[in-house]
Amino acid sequence: MQTTEFEIDRAAVKDYFLVTLVLQCFGIPALILFPVGFISLVDAMFSPFGHGLDIIVFIVLASVFLLLVLSVFGHWLCPQQANNLCYRLEGSTLRADGGVFFLFRKSIPLERITDVALVQGPLMRFFNIWAMRIQTAGSAQCEATLYGVRNPEEMRELILSQRKQVYGEKTEDA
Repeated sequence: MQTTEFEIDRAAVKDYFLVTLVLQCFGIPALILFPVGFISLVDAMFSPFGHGLDIIVFIVLASVFLLLVLSVFGHWLCPQQANNLCYRLEGSTLRADGGVFFLFRKSIPLERITDVALVQGPLMRFFNIWAMRIQTAGSAQCEATLYGVRNPEEMRELILSQRKQVYGEKTEDA
C-alpha cells in the first residue's frame, strides 16, 4: 500500500491560526463593546458626575486582561495545532489527523470524494496558504479542510488521480 504524506507549511499555518483566534476573540466583543464604550465616553464628557468613566475603565482593563490571556494561550495553542496536523493518502483512503484538546482522525475513502476545492481568502492569501476542502457524496458540508498543504494544485490532482486509478472511470473528476 502506497502512502503519501502531504507537506504542510506549519509556520504559516501557525500564524494564520493565531490571527484567526485573535479576530474571533476580539471581533464580536469589539462590535458589542464599541457602541457601549462610545456611549459611555459621550456620557462621561457631558455628565457632571462622570458615571461613564467607570464603564470605560472597566472596558479597557477587561480588554487588556483578555489580550494578555489570549496572547499567552494563543502562543501555546496555535503551534500545537499546526504541529499536530497530518494529512496523508494511504492507498484508497485520505487520512486527516489533528487537534489539541479534542483530537480528530478522519478516514475518507477516495470512492466517496466528489470534489477537492482549493480556497484562499484574504487572510490566507496574506500568509500564502491554501485550504483544501474535501467534499464527499452524501454530505451537504465539506468532510474535511486541509490547511497549509504545500503545492495544493499538485496534491489535488494526486487525490483525484489516485481515486481514478483505484476506482476506475465509474467516478468522474470534479
